Amino acid sequence: MSASAPAGAVPGSPSAEELRLAHRACALEVRAAAANFYYAFRLLPQRKRQALHAVYRFCRAADDIADGEGSAAERRQRLEEFRSTLDATLSGAPPDAGWLVLWDAARSFHLDPEDLNKVIDGCAADCAPLTIVTEADLERYCYGVAGVVGLLSARIFGYRDRGVPQLAVRLGQAMQLTNILRDLREDADRGRCYLPQEELERFGCDDTDLVAGIHGPRADAYRQLMGYEVLQARAHFAEGMRLVPLVERNARGCPAALAALYLALLREIEARDFDVQAERVSLGPGRKLRLALGAWAGATLGP
Repeated sequence: MSASAPAGAVPGSPSAEELRLAHRACALEVRAAAANFYYAFRLLPQRKRQALHAVYRFCRAADDIADGEGSAAERRQRLEEFRSTLDATLSGAPPDAGWLVLWDAARSFHLDPEDLNKVIDGCAADCAPLTIVTEADLERYCYGVAGVVGLLSARIFGYRDRGVPQLAVRLGQAMQLTNILRDLREDADRGRCYLPQEELERFGCDDTDLVAGIHGPRADAYRQLMGYEVLQARAHFAEGMRLVPLVERNARGCPAALAALYLALLREIEARDFDVQAERVSLGPGRKLRLALGAWAGATLGP
């Protein structure tokens, strides 16, 4: 797929300066909200970087609605209003600068409206208690909130190989599973458990062990569960990273950097003996920068 497309028109077409300011504001928002993504995006060509910033902002806004205040019904209603704004934006009527950058990304990289709508569908799943019983349930959930983001990202990276979309989905799922493991306590406090009930039962755990962790009565069972989940995430990364040499060379460093950053999070979780309850597992800015630059160099300078 081509990395770019002819510019479309929008009623009252924005000036180059309006677009520049809108993209600058979006970049600052991404930098403040998601340093992992910002570091991974930083060395992309400008147009691809701007488009990924816009997609990230869109996904974050939908997620914030799903996790926001109000009843499940109220949050679903706000997501439907959000969907209506998406439809208006894709039709050429973005209401503000935040939506303007998404309009610009969608028309420049032929983003699939269905994929953008699937992001909203995935976030809607978090508006009420979610029951994940099997590994297939978890895979479907991760697809809706992260795999489809991989599809959107792949469009921006640019590719020709038909296998790239499935690999992009797998990389997104790997990143989401890493997030789930890092945020066990936070999610449990919200009444959410994203690990399959079948897997908890298999290792002799229940939801309370995700709160107590290594400090609970079933610490060894908890460790075994977490070790298994980390191995699952690593297997997903191993598959998803096969897309790196298949996307356009000037974008290869981005998925490589994302994988490097999230794999480092997995290593940090293991180094802490799977204690993700005491404090949030994170990487320092210097370490993030080194990992991102190393991944970019390896992916870009390779064959």
